[in-house]
Amino acid sequence: MADQDKKKKRNGHRGILIGTLVVLAVLLILAGAAAFAVNHLMSRIGEIEEVELLDPETEEFETDEDAGEDSMDPDEVEWPEDVEETEASTGVTNILLIGQDTRTEGARERSDSMIIISINDDTDEVNMISIMRDLYVQIPGYSDNRINASYQFGGAALLDEVIEKNFGVTIDYNVEIDFSGFERIIDLLGGVDITLTSTEASYFQAQGYSVSEGTNHVYGEFALLYARTRYVSTATEANDFGRTQRQRAVITSLFNAYRDVSLATQISLLDDILELVPTDMSSAEILSMLYLAQSMDLSELGSYRIPVDGSYTNQTIRGMSVLVPDLTVNRAAIQEMIAGTYED
Repeated sequence: MADQDKKKKRNGHRGILIGTLVVLAVLLILAGAAAFAVNHLMSRIGEIEEVELLDPETEEFETDEDAGEDSMDPDEVEWPEDVEETEASTGVTNILLIGQDTRTEGARERSDSMIIISINDDTDEVNMISIMRDLYVQIPGYSDNRINASYQFGGAALLDEVIEKNFGVTIDYNVEIDFSGFERIIDLLGGVDITLTSTEASYFQAQGYSVSEGTNHVYGEFALLYARTRYVSTATEANDFGRTQRQRAVITSLFNAYRDVSLATQISLLDDILELVPTDMSSAEILSMLYLAQSMDLSELGSYRIPVDGSYTNQTIRGMSVLVPDLTVNRAAIQEMIAGTYED
């Protein structure tokens, strides 16, 4: 009887051991599968190409036919003597989203849109700040010009330098996307919701689109058209100012659409999305940002633009219709936007 008890105990211990080994084996397999999945996803990341600086002798000024005569000489523009970089918060990460028009393959185009996505992991806030493409700024190594020329002259690296020089904001990472990639991402998400004013709805109806005032569920083609439209006002902004507001509205809706799907679907979508958005972030940095995004409330993204009201003048310089900003006012405003303390 005693021998049978001992045998039962040995069998019991052996069963526990085997069960433990099976569980460990399953965990190792799952960990290996997870590692494989992560490595596969990270291999899909597109890298931003380094570009050579354009020869300053060949720099161009994108003139406007309807601009009329120059209202201001370039030498009349006064810049603050000291444009110092502000001290960055350790809890803030600034990612510059660069939208580009690549209709001509191999051509170096200007940036069509520039949006700083500022993530504050101390306050769990995300703020979007559009930089108007017609802003007249200082470009190191070149003549003063529209800010979107920076990207054409020296890619993301020069554009980052221009933003830091003029506004005192350090860009930590860059993400690029072209028009076709933008459409594709919207379609992969199954479309996004946008809200149209009656004026916007009438404008797009006249172009043959079946939309109405209020919330509309739209796909890539229309979302791109909506984000690029300059000649119709939003509820609060007109012309190109309204265009940047629409861009931020689409991005907000895109964030919400991605957040609302399951984790498995998010991972599956990343397999296609990552190659559409070249970046200079490392795999570890991307994973860190994705983890951070999961833990933050992205239902309400701060939405701003530079220049702020009353801080610029409309001028014609070198045949270009430009916005000449008061850098002192706008530097202070952009820091408040990043901190989430700016009030219109």
